[in-house]
Amino acid sequence: MVKIATVCMSSDPRDKVLNRNNMIAYIEKAAEQQANLIVFPEEILTGVGTTSMQQFNPEDKRYMQEASELVPEGESTQIFIDLAKKHDMYICWGMAERNPERFDATHNVAVLVGPEGYVGKYRKVHLPLCERLFHYPGWGDYPVFDTRIGKIGLEVCYDKCFPEVARTLALKGAQIILGPTCWPNITGTLDDYDHKVHTIFSQARANENMVFFVDSNHCGPFLGGHSMIVGPNPGQIIATTGFDEGMAVAEVDIEAEIKHARVIAMGGSDILRDRKAGSYGELTKFNEFNPYWGGPVPGPCQCEE
Repeated sequence: MVKIATVCMSSDPRDKVLNRNNMIAYIEKAAEQQANLIVFPEEILTGVGTTSMQQFNPEDKRYMQEASELVPEGESTQIFIDLAKKHDMYICWGMAERNPERFDATHNVAVLVGPEGYVGKYRKVHLPLCERLFHYPGWGDYPVFDTRIGKIGLEVCYDKCFPEVARTLALKGAQIILGPTCWPNITGTLDDYDHKVHTIFSQARANENMVFFVDSNHCGPFLGGHSMIVGPNPGQIIATTGFDEGMAVAEVDIEAEIKHARVIAMGGSDILRDRKAGSYGELTKFNEFNPYWGGPVPGPCQCEE
């Protein structure tokens, strides 16, 4: 059995030390409950800016560059490594990573550490809205790490809108996909469009790949909360924090739940096994003509600029 904790919290856009101390408090709480894994939101350490990147603020970018750190050499990663070893726990969080080869370049990164020390990181590939003015994207090396609690894949926020990311992780053997995020909720209600999208995408990525998906979201003004642990069986939200700051914890049997999903839940229809990859060639071919990659769209299909 594996006990998973996912945190819903806000970040201060100008105080990395405060954010880190708040994270440490949650790690201690998770340790008291003997959690094996704790997941924090996207860029929770360095903050998501004063507008959550909905608008470009040069001062946010300046601070983010100053607050960014190298991974794994940076101070914060080393602190979390020590805590992971102390509590025999895996810790995943989001932050701004300084590019070691370019002093002015940063990446939106998810970092994973554990009892064995530094495990790995993932640089967010899909950058929405003004985020592309803050960071450089990653290059699509979607990593899966073999840990003592299972094979863990990493993605970040907007990546979950693209099923190819989670599918790539699942095909690499991921059993648990961690998705630190900063997802909005403009109206602060369960009927909010963005909230529904947030929930649907997390469930879809778990269900279509028959894996666990752990979502950790910010809360606060215009941010949606609802950090979730989603299981591999259809419609299975195992635990959620709701709107308010807090931590959701669930104890799950990773292998048993995945086996149930792939053998029983859909009458033996294992979605990964039943794929017909050879028939999907047109999807790859279409990318050659996608206007956002520099070429014309074939046939009558038209895309807005």
